[in-house]
Amino acid sequence: MSFNYHIEDETSQRPYDAVLMKRLLQYLRPHVRLLAIAATLLLLATVLGILSPLITKQVIDGCIGRVTQLDASEVLPDVDARSRTLVLLMALMVSISVIEAVFQYSLLLVLTFVGQKTLLTMRLKVFSHLQQLSVSFLDRNPVGRLMTRVTNDVENIQQTIVTGMVYSLGEVLSILLVLSVMLVLNWRLTLVTLCAIPLVMIASYIFRKFVRRSYQEVRRKIATVNAYTQEMVSGMKIVQLFGFEDRGFKLYRKLNADHRDEWFRQVRYHATYFPVAETLGALTIAFIILVGGLQVMETATTIGTVYIYMQLTNRMFGPIRSLTERYNMLQAAMASSERIFRLLDTPPDIVDKPESFAPEEMAGGVKFNNVSFAYEPGEWVLKDVSFHVAPGEHVAIVGHTGAGKSTITALLSRFYDVQKGTIAIDGVNIQDYELSCLRQNTGIVQQEVFLFTGSVDFNIRLGDDSMSSDYVHDCADYVNASGFIEALPEEYDYDVGERGGNLSTGQRQLLAFARTLAHAPRILILDEATSSVDTETEALIQDAVVKLMEHQTSIVIAHRLSTVQHADRIIVLHHGEIREVGTHQELLTHRGLYYALYQLQYKDQSTAV
Repeated sequence: MSFNYHIEDETSQRPYDAVLMKRLLQYLRPHVRLLAIAATLLLLATVLGILSPLITKQVIDGCIGRVTQLDASEVLPDVDARSRTLVLLMALMVSISVIEAVFQYSLLLVLTFVGQKTLLTMRLKVFSHLQQLSVSFLDRNPVGRLMTRVTNDVENIQQTIVTGMVYSLGEVLSILLVLSVMLVLNWRLTLVTLCAIPLVMIASYIFRKFVRRSYQEVRRKIATVNAYTQEMVSGMKIVQLFGFEDRGFKLYRKLNADHRDEWFRQVRYHATYFPVAETLGALTIAFIILVGGLQVMETATTIGTVYIYMQLTNRMFGPIRSLTERYNMLQAAMASSERIFRLLDTPPDIVDKPESFAPEEMAGGVKFNNVSFAYEPGEWVLKDVSFHVAPGEHVAIVGHTGAGKSTITALLSRFYDVQKGTIAIDGVNIQDYELSCLRQNTGIVQQEVFLFTGSVDFNIRLGDDSMSSDYVHDCADYVNASGFIEALPEEYDYDVGERGGNLSTGQRQLLAFARTLAHAPRILILDEATSSVDTETEALIQDAVVKLMEHQTSIVIAHRLSTVQHADRIIVLHHGEIREVGTHQELLTHRGLYYALYQLQYKDQSTAV
């Protein structure tokens, strides 16, 4: 079985892209001063880190080393002075270590602050852009992929570009300082140290080459595991209903095994590289001891110099290994940034015109004029559709599944733009209205009601604090929702759960009616909003529908013809075309397509309402 979850996580093999980096650095521009402070702290901490080995050299050469070279009679007169010097040097080393720790602590705080501010700015920008993108874009892109952009990709960039960049600078600076000190102290021992650098670089290059591929595979495989897990949990009812647990578990185990094997491969690369690097470092130190020891015996250098080279060698090899790791992080950040900027560079399909306007009030007259629409080029869902709904009129649209009924509601709200013809409200092309105004005056209640995690009150007002609690309660009471709400444990403060999972289908629909009424649209669209409920709840919903439609232009989309019999007019759609228009009785008398649909539904009395 193959799994296609649209997981193309690695968009590029480039470890560095100057154009992308320039765009990323724009997010750091507001924090230049803080980054300058971070760079200063890093510089001071790096310099202090070099001072400790130098003091150790002075202790060995100036105190301990000279004492071992003297006779007992020569040591005694000067022992107190040497002891005081030793204590002072040790106190200085402790002080330097404390100050360095303070600098490192402050550096971490500054970098964390800048990183989190950058993360917040980028994440808000991506989320804001997602809200502006059209429904057609969301149709083409799985939610899981978009969630990854907002969360993982943004965080990956923050960790690499902010923290990684500064620490990489510090590691390069540390290497340069160490080499400078080495050259000043003893150029011969420096050459011995540098002999190992080419070997370390070769090992690092090979490691980067293999671990990069493994890193990408690990990302792909864990993304597949996550996507499969999300899909299985979301479809758990079907899994249990069809006894898919064992087979689903076997597939899940296989996906995890693939991820585990790739992870082990990556671990083996690390387990090979770091011992090799450590061995090269140990060999370098061994050669330093050998060459330095010969120089000490020839009095060409001191024991303290040999010791400091041993310390400085470790301080140089450590940053080299860290830079190798950061190289892989940089590549991941480049891939993440490419994906994010590709998303940010995607223009919304539906935007306001420069001359768009927002009237203070709409009457609610709707007119479709020769409208044709296709989701895919050439596959027309609506074909030359024309009809008019007067302000306050109630019109029903019926037809077989796939006839184009729901597409009409999507076009009226400008979730999509028509390819041919025009749609007007109050005689004005809907493309000339501001989107916010158009959608504020168009209320849609669908069969599948979407509720947000939060209270009943929040789901009615949707964060609009201008609505008073009394107004919210009145809206709920008007559409017969207050009965079940007041029976809930916390009434209007009751948490409805994810997607309203704590409520029944009928309760969710009544809550949707209350939400629509509270936002007072001029045009009401009911898209299969009265189906899939029990008889008692349907009676409440039907009464709510009648109330909602009293003072608004209403378009009712329905499969069950019993719900549309009292409409002012009924439009019959078939294969994207209007076939019949009339009242319920007129269409039955005509004995056309509507009559056939009516007979089909009521042939079995068990389906009649």
